Amino acid sequence: MSRLFLSVDMVGSTQFKATRNAKGPGGWMEIFRTFFTNFPLMLVGQMGFEFLDEDETPVVDVWKAMGDEAIFTAQPSSAEELTGILRVLLRTMRLYEANHFETLPLRLKGTAWLADFAENNIALEIPELSSDDAAPHLDFIGPDLDLGFRLSKYARPASLVLSLDLVETLLEADNLSTVAMYLVGREELKGVMFGRPYPIVWMHDAEEGFDFLPWERESCPYIAAALDARPASVEELRRQIDDMRHYLRKMHGLERPPIKLG
Repeated sequence: MSRLFLSVDMVGSTQFKATRNAKGPGGWMEIFRTFFTNFPLMLVGQMGFEFLDEDETPVVDVWKAMGDEAIFTAQPSSAEELTGILRVLLRTMRLYEANHFETLPLRLKGTAWLADFAENNIALEIPELSSDDAAPHLDFIGPDLDLGFRLSKYARPASLVLSLDLVETLLEADNLSTVAMYLVGREELKGVMFGRPYPIVWMHDAEEGFDFLPWERESCPYIAAALDARPASVEELRRQIDDMRHYLRKMHGLERPPIKLG
């Protein structure tokens, strides 16, 4: 079993809470309550639009809320379905910002990654959070989960940062041309790849492009580089994946097979 994980986090939330009243109209409590209530509903609605002509609409469930971050999970059945889900997430982030953050110093950033539960990760039922008339409440633990949370540090507004496992799956999709991916740099992620710098890959919808604000471009070298770059080629992305596997096999005797969907 494999799962897709999607993180949506507020940018600027710490300063926003420190400078706004907590209660009352326009207070930060109301802003956050609206986000955790409305964003999942908007995501479900956009999923319906995206997969309107399909026999089934993929299910995207809320896994947990962590501070200013909402984390979702899904089980796409194909690379094409995975691509569609990521496009929906980007679209929902953009629509939510337009509807709710237009006059607020807040933005949304996203992270997407895959986890394989065949061997290296585990799904645990939490009986105290489960009920008799609903599906069991699951928590997920393992190195693939750790990777996603480490990677989220390098997410930026108006885009998604992707794990290499997810990128590898996207490269097999017939609808790959609907998204664009950029290799913007490499960073050491604590506890990941034995300290070897990990490729940072950003994605946007091919029809939309990046939507960075002027001061975001000025303050982040990765954003500035991405705006001047062309999307990474399939060959370049495959080379990053092959290099990662070669390193793990040569230096640590580990095999990292592709994560299979479904």
